[in-house]
Amino acid sequence: MSLDDEDAIWLFERIVRELGKRFDHAEAEAVDLVNRYCQKFTDPDFCRAYDVPVQTMEFFAREESLAMADRVHFYVVLGNEPNESAFVEWEKRLEREKKRLLE
Repeated sequence: MSLDDEDAIWLFERIVRELGKRFDHAEAEAVDLVNRYCQKFTDPDFCRAYDVPVQTMEFFAREESLAMADRVHFYVVLGNEPNESAFVEWEKRLEREKKRLLE
């Protein structure tokens, strides 16, 4: 799968919107957070230091905007180091909390 520039822009706009909806980030702040996330996780040196694969546009598209907003918040806002297991556990807690609030 290959994304053209228009598809990439559309995806990142959706991630920014999700950051606003899910975590109450203002648009300018969300744009900055997405840019900071991408700087880190597309940098081969950063990824090598944490033994994680370099993320590509294909990865971002596969994860889609909701999961990417969660990733941006977890790694950039909360300042967690790359750890997929910790991210998955955090995401599960987030979903349980959301369900609990809806009851």
